[in-house]
Order: sequence, then C-alpha cells, then structure tokens
Amino acid sequence: MKRFLSLFLGMTLSAGCPAMAEEALWLAGIAQGPVSGKLVTWLEVQPRFTAPADTLILRPALGVQLNPATQLLLGYALIDTYPEDGPRRREHRIWQQALLRLAGTPGEAVLMSRTRLEQRFVEGVSGDGWRLRQFLRGQYWLDEDWSGIAVSEVFVPLNDTRWGQRSGLEQMRNFIGVGRKLGPRFNLEAGYLNQRLIRSGPDSTVHVLNINLFYRLG
Repeated sequence: MKRFLSLFLGMTLSAGCPAMAEEALWLAGIAQGPVSGKLVTWLEVQPRFTAPADTLILRPALGVQLNPATQLLLGYALIDTYPEDGPRRREHRIWQQALLRLAGTPGEAVLMSRTRLEQRFVEGVSGDGWRLRQFLRGQYWLDEDWSGIAVSEVFVPLNDTRWGQRSGLEQMRNFIGVGRKLGPRFNLEAGYLNQRLIRSGPDSTVHVLNINLFYRLG
C-alpha cells in the first residue's frame, strides 16, 4: 500500500513539494441520517496511510436535526496510531458539533459551516486537551450526479498538555475534489487534500489522496 501511495503521489506532486513534505492516502466510510424523528446518527470509519505512521479512526455520534439547515451532534472518537518506529498511540475524544447550512439549496449550490469542539485524552498520560475546529464547505452541482467540492478547515488547540498539544493555530486543511452520486443512498467524494502542520520549527505539509464513501440512512 505504501509503495503504491508513494509512486502515485510522487508522480503527481513531487515537482512542487517542499523539503518538509509527506504523502498520504485517507479513506473513509460514513453512514449518516435520521434514526427516529429528529434523532440522527453519524458512524465513521477512517483508515489513514502515511509513511511515518498508519492511523485508524472510529467516530460515532448521535444528535438532533433542529431544522433542514441545522444539526447538532455529540460524539466519541477512538484514534489508534501505529508508527513505523515506536509503540502504538491511542487517543480518545469527546466532541460536540454544530453543522449549519449558511446559504444555498442542496442539488444546486450550498455553503456549509461545521464547528467542532473536542476534548482529547491520550492513554498513559494525564491531562485533557481542548481543541476547536472550524470548517467551511462549498458544493456546486454540475448535474444530477456530479458536483464540485471545496473545503477549508482550521484547527486551534485551546490549552497545552503534557502529551504534546500546544495552544494556538495547529494545522490547516484544504480540499478540492468531485462528488459522484452512486445511487439513492450512496455518494462518493474524492480529491486532493493539503494538510499544513504548524510547528515551532519549520512547518510541514502532507499531500493527501482523500476518498470518502457516504451512505444515507433513513
């Protein structure tokens, strides 16, 4: 998998890559939608493959659809990281999220906002880290089946921890890609994601091939 990833992204991105750059493949399977009445759920499985470490994220949540444009979620996330050199790192998160449709009509063009607050805990080390994530997503439908998608997200830790979180701007992610309707309940989104990691020394960049499969419940 890593050899394929390195070859694929190396051919497409190497010409403009800075010295502090990595390549990655992120996959996700997501089931979301109504459970009963206004009660909704979000179930996510996300494997990520990079050169220094592979990661598996499990992220379930429950919430309420207040109206067609507003959704609130409360969730948990388990993040298992498997470095090439070193022991496994396991992180637990509790998170709260507000998803708002700021403008537009689904099926034509929409602008969405997602605000997520996380409480992070790393096994074996005391202390919890609070982090704010702000996400904007624009989607424009080219026809009934195809759409263009652009996403931008910033990560801002709110405190310092013993296990390495530092307050202030931590990272930025920008995605551009396409969406394809596969059936009444399935949608596929794929594209390029640029992850910029803000460091005390030189910043680093991860070039990501990002593929997500969505299943609509209800």
